[in-house]
Amino acid sequence: MKNFFKDKNNYFLLYILFLYAYVTYYLVQWPIFAGDTDLWYHLNGGRYILEHGFIPKDSSFFSFIMPPREWVDYYWLFQVLVYKIYMFTGYYGLVFLRAIIFLATITLILLFLIKKQQDSKPDFYVALIFSFYLLILLPRFHLIRPHIFTYLFIMVFVFIIELKPRYIVLLPVIAALWVNLHGIEYPVMLLIILSYLTEFFINHIRNKTHIDKRELFFVVPLILSVAAIFCTPHGTQLTWVPFLPTGFASLYIQEIKHIKPEELFSFQIIKMAITSGTVFNLLLFVSCIAAITTLCIKNRRIGHLLMFAGGIVLLAKANRFRFECALLSLPVLKDFLVLLPAVSIKRKILKLLGIILIAFVMIIPVISIKDLFINLPQYPFSHKNLPEGICAFLNKIPVAGGTVFNHPNHGGYLQWMLYPKYKIFMDMEIPFLFLNEDIFTASNTFSTGKGLSDIIEKYHPSFIIVPLGNGGFKGLIKKHPEYRVVFFDETGVLYVDKKQFPKIADEYALKEIDPYTIIHINVDLIISEKRDEPVLQELLKLTEIYPGCSFTNQLMAHLYNKKGDYDKSIWYTENIIKNYPETPVGYKLKADTLKGMRKYDDALSEYNKALDRAVNKVEIYRGMGAIYMEQQKYTKAYKTLKMITDPFSPGTDYKSLYDVCLSAMLSGNHKDAEVLFRYAYALVPSENKEWNEKYAKLAEMIKQGR
Repeated sequence: MKNFFKDKNNYFLLYILFLYAYVTYYLVQWPIFAGDTDLWYHLNGGRYILEHGFIPKDSSFFSFIMPPREWVDYYWLFQVLVYKIYMFTGYYGLVFLRAIIFLATITLILLFLIKKQQDSKPDFYVALIFSFYLLILLPRFHLIRPHIFTYLFIMVFVFIIELKPRYIVLLPVIAALWVNLHGIEYPVMLLIILSYLTEFFINHIRNKTHIDKRELFFVVPLILSVAAIFCTPHGTQLTWVPFLPTGFASLYIQEIKHIKPEELFSFQIIKMAITSGTVFNLLLFVSCIAAITTLCIKNRRIGHLLMFAGGIVLLAKANRFRFECALLSLPVLKDFLVLLPAVSIKRKILKLLGIILIAFVMIIPVISIKDLFINLPQYPFSHKNLPEGICAFLNKIPVAGGTVFNHPNHGGYLQWMLYPKYKIFMDMEIPFLFLNEDIFTASNTFSTGKGLSDIIEKYHPSFIIVPLGNGGFKGLIKKHPEYRVVFFDETGVLYVDKKQFPKIADEYALKEIDPYTIIHINVDLIISEKRDEPVLQELLKLTEIYPGCSFTNQLMAHLYNKKGDYDKSIWYTENIIKNYPETPVGYKLKADTLKGMRKYDDALSEYNKALDRAVNKVEIYRGMGAIYMEQQKYTKAYKTLKMITDPFSPGTDYKSLYDVCLSAMLSGNHKDAEVLFRYAYALVPSENKEWNEKYAKLAEMIKQGR
């Protein structure tokens, strides 16, 4: 063991092993969540293929759009794979699939880097570059989509060709898997193959040598791998798919937007956490230096330079190709690392500074990884940002089916949950399945009266799902009174055509609640107008169908708190925490409820949990300050309330200043109390007798406390 620690490179090995364990710990407990809804249209596609035994010719089988859209399903095998895994293991299996593919990818990266020299161990440079790749790829593996296999196969190809040539006969099979799992990326596979073949033939031409029989075992599998492009159910149809124009789609799909040159010169470290974009920019900068350096050496690897150049070309095409560019830069980076001298500092002071610098560089990835996985959502599947409630309603009501007009953003999840009972309008398989015109139609429908009228006249959709934030839609739909609001969840508002389903409209039409304003509903006004019971009854009806909606649970908890029925309120707060553990809402509401029950220590515990998750902490600190006042812990109350009180802010009023002024006086900070009193009293309206009397009493208390 002593000998182990004498070799400084073993410290870097331990660091890398620690990163492995650290990332694995977070990956296996990070749930499936809706960064987008692509996973669910893959699941629906896999279900359709397995149930019918073929890839649908009408690729928009889940849509009522006319005419039907057709395309090449270039990820059909991925769809079958994820659906099969889901069938047997549910979301747990998908969580572990993501972790396995990621760990396999970074393992190949590490092994490729370690082979810098014969029998070498990880040194500082390897550990640094490895951590770069880990931080670049990790956010991309938050979601399960076909690209995760592309990243793996890039590394498999490079690793086998360079380091395990005896397994090169497997590449045609791996190539066939690649083009069926994520066929649109076959140009990347071609780039790798052609780069190595070009280097092979140039070396023979340069050395004026002939190809011997043994070298055919290198050339033939690579040529057969090229032929694998045609080993899909689509034959030659796949060849043109990667070259479809995406110009207009890049205006509304983030990952296919073009990178602006200035974005490549953006570097950010926030609280010692570094962003994936910043890491990529650093890696690109080092890769460019590496490419220039290796160009100047005698034994430069032409294949490596060609792959790097190809990665730069891809990067210029779209934002999403950052990751392919990074992986294609790895060989030229490896060549560069071989040229670097070992880190060796002899002077003690410089050695100490070097150790501190290395420690600082090594700590940043640890903090950045933790920052990526902060506030874990519900496990193994978080329905946040998904129209789960609307789907539950549509699947519950006694109808044979119908058509659902939707915004494309949620189309993937809607088709997974509703097909074949319902057909939707479209999802985000753009521009390869649906057209730019289709998304324009969808956007226009939710924003203009003409667009809405055109859709209703053409399709007469049974249901319309409107994004919850689109309050202006209420004005558009007035021209079509046959559509009634019957349900809502965190993502959307559901309308039904009363002409098609009169019983559904009559039974479920919302009369007491406006979904578009539910976040800002004035609970005090509801109670003062004696509408609390009708509102509660409507909320109970909604929660019976879908108990997981955060907004309905919040409103129920607020109403019961105002009525002093804390035992009922606590159930709804815990329901929010169960379904949305990553947000502060449930914890704060539960704390408010416990405060009402006078369970102050429990309430403070919940407030602290809310603080860990909150961006705006003002109301949380105000609640904590109120508890400290009740507990007569006046010093703590003053410190807490002082943090959130700025008497010079336009938003500060005499009511909030009263609390901090009172706590200052009771905690013995009499000078602060006098100053705050002057500021606060100047804000009290002269006609407000109640607050003038309160401040008069406070003035007397301050005077007596001098």
